[in-house]
Amino acid sequence: MIRAHTIRLNPTPEQENLFRQAAGTARFCYNWGLRVIKDALNQGVTVPTHRALRDAFKQIRAVEYPWTFTVGKSAIDGAFVNLGRAVKNFLDSRSGRRKGKRIGFPAFKSRRRGYGSFYVANDRLTVDGHTLTVQKVGALNMTEPLRFVGKILGATIRYQAGWWWISIQVEVDHTPPTHTGPAIGVDLRIKSLAVTSEGEVFENQKYLKRALRTVKRLQRSVSRKVKGSANRQKAILKLAKAHFRVACQRKDVLHKLTTALVQQASLVGIEDLHVAGMLKNHRLAQAIADGAWAELRRQLEYKASAFGSRVVAIGRFVASSKTCNQCGHVNDDVTLVMREWDCPNPMCRVHLDRDLNAARNIRDEALRLARA
Repeated sequence: MIRAHTIRLNPTPEQENLFRQAAGTARFCYNWGLRVIKDALNQGVTVPTHRALRDAFKQIRAVEYPWTFTVGKSAIDGAFVNLGRAVKNFLDSRSGRRKGKRIGFPAFKSRRRGYGSFYVANDRLTVDGHTLTVQKVGALNMTEPLRFVGKILGATIRYQAGWWWISIQVEVDHTPPTHTGPAIGVDLRIKSLAVTSEGEVFENQKYLKRALRTVKRLQRSVSRKVKGSANRQKAILKLAKAHFRVACQRKDVLHKLTTALVQQASLVGIEDLHVAGMLKNHRLAQAIADGAWAELRRQLEYKASAFGSRVVAIGRFVASSKTCNQCGHVNDDVTLVMREWDCPNPMCRVHLDRDLNAARNIRDEALRLARA
């Protein structure tokens, strides 16, 4: 299986300048190829593949763009591969071959959004403890050693929130163990992030809500600075670090939660929620986004295969909150404000906790789908 490890780098000023050149060259090649594709579409001719674009660029590179030779070739090749993947995703989304939200046509990359990133092939780098050696850059320090042992497939170096990061993809030998744990259902909520069918409640830390006062103050500071000034760039960096801190805190909680779930259960049942549609409710959008439900499901699905577990998503129209887990009676009178309710079935009359009851219904429905 393929694993990735993201590590912060400590480049020297000279190495940081080389990183900016490589990221800028990758951005230029991406935009150059996208411009050729748009011209082909306007003229009604066949759209060139990313390999054809790469070969065409290499033919004119020495004459028209000699400054691109200051960076490694993998940065240029990676830019065309990314462009080809973006165009393919757009075409697959438009034809229906790609599921999920519709993907628009690729846009030109702007320098205003940061330095960007670039790809480094596996034959252009070596890793030894805390030392990373990249061709045409030299040896530089990593804040931690690579935690995975296996064949390095490649890496991506990017700039984010004032730091340079490297994401190293490693192919590791892994045989999923046989999981003998129970099946559990997970009900995602706003007040509490998740409730399991075993009665375990995971608190929603709401990191964005906690940091909102600081984020607003920093945003006001950015808006008051003169555009293009050095002070504005400093203010933007402070704002980016504030957002990055919130993202890291949220991701840390989600990793701990999802790892605990797949270690505990052999089958994890979740709801197939239409998160994008729920975000259109402006009263709840911020709280839903702060919970990162889509990211939680993504982590569950890729971790389940590593631990020998399985994730089953039930239909989004299953009345998990309104159905009594004891007798199966559906109570249509249950509203969002009701956190507890009594089953109206005269043969049952059991007292139910809304979240726990929903989690158990999700578990039972997931088990039914798994057996089908």
